[in-house]
Amino acid sequence: MLLGKAKNRLRFMLGLISVLLILLCGEALSAVGMPVSNFTVPYTSYTYDYWGEAVPAPQAYLPSRVITGADLGVGDLNAPSDLAVSPNGNIYIADAGNNRILVFDSNWEQIRIIDSLRQGGEGDSLARPQGLFVTSDEALYVADTGNGRIVEFNANGELVRIIGKPTSDVEGILPRDFNYRPLKVGVDLHGRIYVIAQDLPEGLISFSEDGQFRGFIGAPKVAPSFADYLWSRIATREQRARMQVFLPTEYSNFDLDENGFIYATTLDEDEDADTGAKRDRVKLLNAKGEDLLRRLGFNPPVGDVQYPDQHSTATRRRASMLVDITVHEYGVYSVLDSNRGRVFSYDSNGNLLYVFGYRGTDYGQVMQAVALDTLDDTMLILDAGQRSITLYEPTDYALLIWAALEAYNRGDYALTEALWRKVLELNGNYDLAYTGIGRSLLRRELYGEAMHFFKLGNNRAEYSDAFSLYRRGVIYEKFTSAFLTILALGLVFALCKRLWARRRASAAEETATTESLSQTMPKGRIGSYVSRTYASFKYAFYCIFHPAEGFYQLKYGGRGTVSAATIILALVVGAVVFSRQYTGFIFNPVDLTRLSLPLEMGSVVVPFLLWSGVNWALTTLMEGKGTFKDIYIATAFALLPLVLFTVPLTILSNYITAEEGTFYYFFMVVGVLWSIALVVFGAVMTTHEYRFGKTIWTCIFTIAGMAFSMFLGFLFINLSEQVYNFVHGIITELMYRT
Repeated sequence: MLLGKAKNRLRFMLGLISVLLILLCGEALSAVGMPVSNFTVPYTSYTYDYWGEAVPAPQAYLPSRVITGADLGVGDLNAPSDLAVSPNGNIYIADAGNNRILVFDSNWEQIRIIDSLRQGGEGDSLARPQGLFVTSDEALYVADTGNGRIVEFNANGELVRIIGKPTSDVEGILPRDFNYRPLKVGVDLHGRIYVIAQDLPEGLISFSEDGQFRGFIGAPKVAPSFADYLWSRIATREQRARMQVFLPTEYSNFDLDENGFIYATTLDEDEDADTGAKRDRVKLLNAKGEDLLRRLGFNPPVGDVQYPDQHSTATRRRASMLVDITVHEYGVYSVLDSNRGRVFSYDSNGNLLYVFGYRGTDYGQVMQAVALDTLDDTMLILDAGQRSITLYEPTDYALLIWAALEAYNRGDYALTEALWRKVLELNGNYDLAYTGIGRSLLRRELYGEAMHFFKLGNNRAEYSDAFSLYRRGVIYEKFTSAFLTILALGLVFALCKRLWARRRASAAEETATTESLSQTMPKGRIGSYVSRTYASFKYAFYCIFHPAEGFYQLKYGGRGTVSAATIILALVVGAVVFSRQYTGFIFNPVDLTRLSLPLEMGSVVVPFLLWSGVNWALTTLMEGKGTFKDIYIATAFALLPLVLFTVPLTILSNYITAEEGTFYYFFMVVGVLWSIALVVFGAVMTTHEYRFGKTIWTCIFTIAGMAFSMFLGFLFINLSEQVYNFVHGIITELMYRT
């Protein structure tokens, strides 16, 4: 729960001293008995890179002990539901099936068992308590689910008060026939009480310090898919009545940091891979219910980014099911995935720090993880499936990460850099370590080196910041020499231009004589072909600025040639490949190691040929006047603005920052829209002599025809592959039989 006490800091400093021994002596902590190998547990660890791919990583935490109720001398646990560690190190367990609360000290020695309370002189008991919260003065709040109430105990386990069902004088605030079943409870620094209730999607229930109902905060937003929305608009009244109601997702758990902010998780296991992983399933709420969580990592904090979908045969399908969250120092928080028994830890910016844990019955695995908390630097997972608590201790890898975070927050950037470099020795795939080194170098005003490490860490935002400062320094340093160089080049250019003008004037007469002689001599076929192609290519520039006249002359004036159109198509392909390869790092999210030249070329040529073919086939049935050749030439000429914009913008993207990227995207969109307009009004409307409405419908049908053609193509390839496999299997069988 709330951290920051002297005991916790002492334990952390001991871990930091151990890490510093690594830096001074160059020895791993395994030399003193700490396990660091991935092979000490029957599962491997991983993290996610910039492209959402899982990459191997060392184990951050390893299981050190599994504790059962029998080990604690309290009998078997029965459906344990929650776990809480107080700032003083006392451990509270909600043993829901046995209707009791177990309290232990940090050494797991029993302090007390709370299984009954007295109210008004009459005996009373808990009924399947589901949630616990312990304040800094050891006051215990229990979500007594079966009795529909919140119960408060003091540090000695004595009853303080009972907070019953929320009531309101304003009609409509609470649902009708509301069956109040509190699941989780928390208290902020001002004594305000927050409750998660079952089957209540309005958000967290807020109570004042004296237990009066104050309303709801942080209601999750409803986010139906576009298909669901569209269907709801066209469905009949009976169909809409049978449709599932779009209700907000309920919160599953929450925790409060030392400043009183609420870190909450939502329970949304049934989301699919396309939409579920994009929703805000972890939130940081203030007292007004506003979400302040920073999501600046490669992926939003949702647990697993990649996972088998509902059609897979894997044992654990679908997204992570986040059931608990615990907050650490420096804004770090950890979420518990009950679906796969894993813990995901994130920093204050939403960067994934590490992942540990696994679902199973082997040592160190959990079957039904329901609660998560920390005891000093030990992580505790409550396993309802195996009715036990599993303790995880940090490895040197996790200690190095924590030490680097601590050094950075303290302002010791040199030590931060050294610690992150040690992390990289253990995990070269750890992008956050490169970013950490880059931040340290940036604070030390080593902008060029910071850019290098930000690039290695795929951190485009902070790379842009470092580049802005680096560029400013270069401009200040090189301004005088650059100005003089530009001035000299300008003078040289002016002189060359003047000399060139004189030379052209003196050669005009010779040119006229040569032209008169050339007219009397027949040109060769190759020379005539090249000359006509060159003239047609030059005419393409006239077409893009005068589309009405230009595209009319392409068809009826014979100004367009297939060779010139093919050259323009080749230039478009080259511009696309050039853009994918050489766009500045800030604006290029492509993994260059996986760039395929044939695939990039096909991404332009195949749609171009499909458009030309489908449009020709379609317009022959719609009284179109253009042939396939006309469509091919006109479409290629219409794509020339893509080349004129893409190439210079690609070069420019290497010299601008993210803040200046508005101009980059604006002119890129201008080039694309220009080409689209030329295709519509030139390649279709003018070529086929259509009216505007018919042109638009023709374009829509052409795109639909392209999609259908691609579907048939993929279907043909799939069937051909099946036929090949069938024939190959028969031949193989006959060969083995003979």
